[in-house]
Amino acid sequence: MSYTNSQLKDFIKSLQIIHLVLILGVVIFGGYIAFTLQNELFFSYEDDKAFLFLAIVIAFVGNLSSKFLFAKMLKQIPEKSNLSQKAVKYSTAHIFRMAMLEFPALMCIIFTFQSSNSFYFILTGILVLMMIAIFPTKNKFENDVPLTSKEKTILEKL
Repeated sequence: MSYTNSQLKDFIKSLQIIHLVLILGVVIFGGYIAFTLQNELFFSYEDDKAFLFLAIVIAFVGNLSSKFLFAKMLKQIPEKSNLSQKAVKYSTAHIFRMAMLEFPALMCIIFTFQSSNSFYFILTGILVLMMIAIFPTKNKFENDVPLTSKEKTILEKL
C-alpha cells in the first residue's frame, strides 16, 4: 500500500489535531479548576510538603518515561516497513509520549483542587510547555523515523 501526498498531509494534520486536543484538555481543565477555586487559591511551597514532592516526582518521572517510551517505540519501527506503517507507529509513539506528559499535568491540577495551592499550576505550565515543544511536524517525523531516500522525496513534495 502506498501513501499518497494527501494521505500524508492528513496523517500529519490529524496527529497535530490530536496533539492540540490533548493540550487543550489540560488547559481547559486547569482553567476550570482555577475559576472554581478563584477565591480559595493561595501560593505556597512550604505547605503540604508530601504533595509538593509527590507532584515534582510525578512530573519528573512522567517526563523521563515519555522520552524513554517514545525512543523505545521508534526503535521498534523496522526500516523495511512501508511509509504508512511507519506513520502509524510514529503516531502511536507520539500519542503515548503525550499521555506520559498529560498524566502528571492532570495530577498537578488535581493536587491544586485538593489543596487549593496554586504552586501546582507552575508544574502544570512546565508540562504544557513541554507538550507544546514536541508539536508534531513533517520535519520531526522525517528526523525521528528511519526513512528511505524514496520516502524522503515523497515527504519533501508535501
